[in-house]
Amino acid sequence: MRVLGVDFGLRKLGIAVSDEGSTLATPHRVLRVDSVREAPAAVAAVAAEVGAESVVVGVPLGLEGEERRLEVRRVERFARALRRASGLTVHLVDESLTTREAQDAARQRGRPARDPDRHDHAAALILQRWLDRPRRTRGGAD
Repeated sequence: MRVLGVDFGLRKLGIAVSDEGSTLATPHRVLRVDSVREAPAAVAAVAAEVGAESVVVGVPLGLEGEERRLEVRRVERFARALRRASGLTVHLVDESLTTREAQDAARQRGRPARDPDRHDHAAALILQRWLDRPRRTRGGAD
């Protein structure tokens, strides 16, 4: 089963894809949208293109305060819209520190920390976290 991973952003969404056995996440691309309203249909199109059977979206659970609540609500709205647009099961997984991990990985590859590739690498980290869970605990569908 192929799974799509998403690092949600208002203008840039990192996309990662698992292998057929759902064991390894690989960065796929950075999807750019003109508005957040375009994002669900754009991600649904990528999911169809790669033959994904479900989607994992990172949600910033590690943030605190009002900013956290706004970001979490924004991601939850996106996940619901993506489920409607794609017809796929959408899982939410904590994305805490994935951007920092992707920035560190970019530096190790000799690239700047603000490398645009960090979004798809963050998506791969998000997806890999979900894939590494035991199958019985992979719930979290929105």
